[in-house]
Amino acid sequence: MWNDSESSSDFIDFQHYVAAISGIVDNESLLPCSIGVFGDWGSGKSSLMKMVEEKYSEVDDTLVVSFNGWLFEGYEDTKTILMSRIVDEVVNHRKLGEKGIKLAAKLLQRIDIMKLSKFGIKHGLGFLTMGPAGTAVVGANDAIKQLSLADYEGILKKESEVENPDDNLKSSIHHFRENFEELLSETRLDKVVVLIDDLDRCSYDTVIATLEAIKLFLFAKNTAFVLGADERLIKHAVRRRFPEIPGENAEVGRDYLEKLIQHPIRIPPLSEQELTVYLNLLFVSLHVDIGEFEFVREKVISGKNEDPFGFSFTLDNVGQYFTDAPSEALKEALSLSAQVVPSLTVGLNGNPRQAKRFLNALLNRCKMAEEKKQTLNKRVLAKLMLLEYFKPQMFEALYKEQAENGGIAVSASFMEKFANGEGDAEEKLEDWIIHLQDKWILDWCSTEPSIANENLQPYFYFSRDKLSESGVNIRRMSSQAQEVMLKLVDKAESVVKIGLSEVAHLSSGDASAIFEALSHRMKSEGAQSGENPTLKRLCDLCAVRRELISQFLSLIDSYPDQALPITVTTWITELTEGTEHDSSRIAIMTRWKGSKTNKPLATIARKKLDN
Repeated sequence: MWNDSESSSDFIDFQHYVAAISGIVDNESLLPCSIGVFGDWGSGKSSLMKMVEEKYSEVDDTLVVSFNGWLFEGYEDTKTILMSRIVDEVVNHRKLGEKGIKLAAKLLQRIDIMKLSKFGIKHGLGFLTMGPAGTAVVGANDAIKQLSLADYEGILKKESEVENPDDNLKSSIHHFRENFEELLSETRLDKVVVLIDDLDRCSYDTVIATLEAIKLFLFAKNTAFVLGADERLIKHAVRRRFPEIPGENAEVGRDYLEKLIQHPIRIPPLSEQELTVYLNLLFVSLHVDIGEFEFVREKVISGKNEDPFGFSFTLDNVGQYFTDAPSEALKEALSLSAQVVPSLTVGLNGNPRQAKRFLNALLNRCKMAEEKKQTLNKRVLAKLMLLEYFKPQMFEALYKEQAENGGIAVSASFMEKFANGEGDAEEKLEDWIIHLQDKWILDWCSTEPSIANENLQPYFYFSRDKLSESGVNIRRMSSQAQEVMLKLVDKAESVVKIGLSEVAHLSSGDASAIFEALSHRMKSEGAQSGENPTLKRLCDLCAVRRELISQFLSLIDSYPDQALPITVTTWITELTEGTEHDSSRIAIMTRWKGSKTNKPLATIARKKLDN
């Protein structure tokens, strides 16, 4: 298994991004500057920023300050914490003379004045006796200790007692950049590079406070800020911060971010070729020692740079990257990678972290099986997990069938023959036709390995977390999907409409995860009543993401009749009439018209069919 944290070892070939960032930072005519490293959650932003940090870590007269906003979540004022951190790092980086000490003291004093102004001096003298702002966060620096604490407290107390604290705040902001530039000059630092990561995990208040701190430093000479975040969440935070702005509210976040970030660099989803290289390098790292791995990694990345569009690193040519023949275990792993990459590329939108988590979950289940003296075929497990991730309704149906037949999915052989166009298998698949109308499932059925004669009991045994009602999602939704999910369950219809419009832009994996979450929500609610029950939300979701219709029909076909509203007949008619799902709808409504537990539903279903 692999660590889920960022890495300075390049598995994806991010060197062109590192070069783009350093090209801006090293160009004196572009300083001061702000650089935005934008991408989805898990796209590799943190690893890229770690590579940038490593590049500058040994550059003389360049100070790199790393700040993770998420670590300071919950502190009263993230802005002053960040400002204090930057000043303190400058102080720690150089031995200060008398002038430098005074400049640092002025900066810390101004930070405390900003803090006092923000909180209306609510902390009083008890707060002032904490001393310099930087020491409250990161510990006293030897140079700062040379100041008179009593004098410093006296200055702050005097400033805090004036009638209009805003005057102090404006004055402090006005002189802050000037003092900071003087401090850099005194320390003879060529530049300060501030890396701010994980901002998209923070609360809206923390996001705004951090952006305000960046803005304060932004015009100080010889500074560069590199901000790593999902820009959609940053824009959303800005819109939340300025809801009172009339007119084009939807553009407020974009405009604010464009003014703050001068050089945006966006990390796109990985292509199938790129995800193949990434996952195969992950497997190589598991099966060889670190020295050989670095040799292979550098050779692979070099080859990819020489032929970026025709390059491949697969089971077919892996031998040319090794001095000795690769092991059979590695070959098996690369075969597994080839099996899952096409689905993960589309289903997870080429997201490296989510793809790694998929494989970690797979290897973790194999490890648990070993402890139980069970041996799982990794390729069979991978095939079932793809179904588990992207088509949970089919996964649950397959679970029920094998549970009733001693671990054997008796319909699997017919489904595989049907998917491959072999013989007349359709008559044997009456209960599965809804699923088999989905092209993804047809493709899944036709791919190797076959599960027709496989005992699936142990595979489903180690999937119990997924099959329980409490295990709503085995994998985390992306940050964008989480935002969409919140909108879909909002009480305001206008917010729901916005969420539905955004559903169209999600990956199929995220769309499936939202479908699953709504399905479990519906099951926990029981009877679907009211004007807009969760059932209607699911129907609306499927109207936008039509690849989910087969799952939706399977869900409502298994749902208790007495828990369904009569309007469901209209909803599924509008959703499926005139499509390949029409026959499934008719079959479901034919069953409903004979319902003994929901007479109104039976009456409406009969009328719909007669029409």
